[in-house]
Amino acid sequence: MDKNTALNFPYEIPDGSVGFLLWQSSMCWQRHINKVLAANGLTYTQYVLLVIIGWLKQQDAKTYQHHIAKVSRIDRMMTSRVLASLERKKLVKRLKQSDDARTNIVELTDLGETTLVKALKAATDAEHNFFDPSNVLGPEFIKYMQKLLPEC
Repeated sequence: MDKNTALNFPYEIPDGSVGFLLWQSSMCWQRHINKVLAANGLTYTQYVLLVIIGWLKQQDAKTYQHHIAKVSRIDRMMTSRVLASLERKKLVKRLKQSDDARTNIVELTDLGETTLVKALKAATDAEHNFFDPSNVLGPEFIKYMQKLLPEC
């Protein structure tokens, strides 16, 4: 860049950008929740998939691997890798239906259910402490974030 080219930043400071603040907040939350979930031997991504599997089970739905990817908004390859790690930990089992991994049915094992119960309590407590749901903006912020997600 030559001396005659001026950078024209739209904000006086980086913290003036909503996207930058959201990214920083997300990174901070991920560090916080990963510390909490480490006590249960889980990463946040592993926890999210366990929650979705448990939730789908409560809905009496067959839990297909591709459905988990869709609900979590995690790409199929990453979903497959994370499920493989959960399988190695004996928290889930995948029941092969065909040569297409997307059609695998995924179930929690007994250990997976026990781990999910503990992790769910820890993560819920951490979320309430981190985000302070008593904040007046809480419900509106949740609605706003839900409105943004269909675009992803």
